[in-house]
Amino acid sequence: MLLEKPEVEVTFLPGGERVVVEAGITISEAAERAAVPLSLPCGGKGICGNCRVVIQEGQVGEFTAAELRALTAAERGQGVRLACQCRLEGTALVQVPPTSRVVGQKGLGQLRIRPVALDANVRRYRPELAPPSLQDQQSDFQRLAEALAEHCPGLTAFPDALRALPAALRADRYRVGVTTVGCRMADVHPEYATPPCLGLAVDIGTSTVVVYVVDLETGQPLGTAAEHNPQVRHGADVISRIEYANTHSGGLLTLREEVTHVINAITKAALEPIGADPHWIYEAVVVGNTCMHHLFLGLDPRHLAEAPYVPVTTAPVDARPPEVGLDINPRGNVHCLPCIAGFVGADTVAVIVAEEMTRQSEPVLAVDIGTNGEVALWSGEKLLVASCAAGPAFEGSQIERGMRAAPGAIDHVDLDTDDLRFTTIGGAQPVGLCGSGLFDIMAVALEAGAVAPSGRMADESRTDGLLPGIRRRLVGSGNERRLILTEGRNGSAGVYLSQRDVREIQLAKGAVRATIEMLLEYAGLSVGDLREVLLAGAFGNYIRPASALRIGLLPPMPLEKIRGVGNAAGSGAILALVSQDEREYAAQVAQEAEHLELFRAREFQSRFAETMTF
Repeated sequence: MLLEKPEVEVTFLPGGERVVVEAGITISEAAERAAVPLSLPCGGKGICGNCRVVIQEGQVGEFTAAELRALTAAERGQGVRLACQCRLEGTALVQVPPTSRVVGQKGLGQLRIRPVALDANVRRYRPELAPPSLQDQQSDFQRLAEALAEHCPGLTAFPDALRALPAALRADRYRVGVTTVGCRMADVHPEYATPPCLGLAVDIGTSTVVVYVVDLETGQPLGTAAEHNPQVRHGADVISRIEYANTHSGGLLTLREEVTHVINAITKAALEPIGADPHWIYEAVVVGNTCMHHLFLGLDPRHLAEAPYVPVTTAPVDARPPEVGLDINPRGNVHCLPCIAGFVGADTVAVIVAEEMTRQSEPVLAVDIGTNGEVALWSGEKLLVASCAAGPAFEGSQIERGMRAAPGAIDHVDLDTDDLRFTTIGGAQPVGLCGSGLFDIMAVALEAGAVAPSGRMADESRTDGLLPGIRRRLVGSGNERRLILTEGRNGSAGVYLSQRDVREIQLAKGAVRATIEMLLEYAGLSVGDLREVLLAGAFGNYIRPASALRIGLLPPMPLEKIRGVGNAAGSGAILALVSQDEREYAAQVAQEAEHLELFRAREFQSRFAETMTF
């Protein structure tokens, strides 16, 4: 007879969330059940060290080998543990620091949307109809359909809309507000009581999910919200997600529910400031990489991770909101833009659409800097695309003091006379390095000689030529060598760039650079032929072009050719939401793109080795 494990209660601070769980599970598992979002970029393998928590009270298991590697002796003495490793043995009170909690926010300030003619799939009409009479006994719907025949020939209707039609017509002397999705009546109200006609653009990133609420009668964005993708608890990269979907019972359903839940939650957050209801949203356009696209739709992603990396579909997909779990008007539509290949998704298509790359007369290169690096090159005649496994380093994961862009993250670093100076997000006390800060500190370290072109940090015997401030900041030896930005307080490790971090950056930037060079070579172009280089992705707008050049992410080129385009994937989704022409353009881009599978090529491996140096 199996004995049931005793139950224990866990309380998480600062939110006060409580959950009763069986003894022996990890803190991260308990946090998941309590809906406390923890950052687990490595998928709970104890590698990244990003899930630090503090045990305020309670009984927990012994330190694991992973914890002994990741935590300093002082941190262990203060009760710091890794949530993915530490197991609960009794009732516990657990403090979750801001750097371990998944939070996020976005604004409309960085959104760039080029002007297009408003031609949405969802339309709002306000006809004024003649009332029926003994001489005119047309049905209510036929009367409406004839009034809209010029704009919407062959109009049909949802049964729920038909049920509302008689009362709506007679409430305001046959003046109504009619909402159509395609050429099907989805809603009808008395003209005076017609709510706004809204749409939703959704960008599902591997790390962050962003939504934009759009007025479909004007084409103007009204609000936005973002949150880190809760799937990160199963791993920072798409391969970890695919592995989870395939190896856990109900894994695919779990991943799908996690992403739809966060979309619904942040949609409500975006609607709240404008006093709008989710049922006023009649269409959503969704973009994301191919894995995120498949997980959102509940499509089996396993073959994306196995050669020859075949998606279930790359075509555009339309679905009713209840079919995909979105809490918007159930008579609306959800449109997923097309993907191109197994690792080049609808987000890349959206970037190309937003920037009209294939409508340019000169070559243009777009680089989406993220966990899965995607590169698109318009040669002036053909569109070439490729992807590379850059890994999560640029987003702060697998970096010892890395973090996401949140208050306290060091976002910019400069060389000031003979020492470093830096800024943090929100002016808060520094607690870690986000992506843009990582680019800067790496560039400064190279410029100051603290890191050699090989990627090796200057050791104790080779610091004579360094600036005094830089020399003082270099500590440790070998793989434990570090460039200190801030000293730790109360025994914590502080913020620093480590030798291991440098190696992670080398791997990430080498993969991107090799992909760029091989695409150019395949197209028969040189860097000088490019009119401009577009930096897209979560922090493409915040990276200093000079830092990207200095660390060798991009080939040498004039700074003025490099342009950050913010969340161009979100901009492309908005364009496809407000214009059917742009939606057709997206389908055309996906069909005409030529995908190059570079990563498995022998030439790529040698080029990758060459581009590892700084």
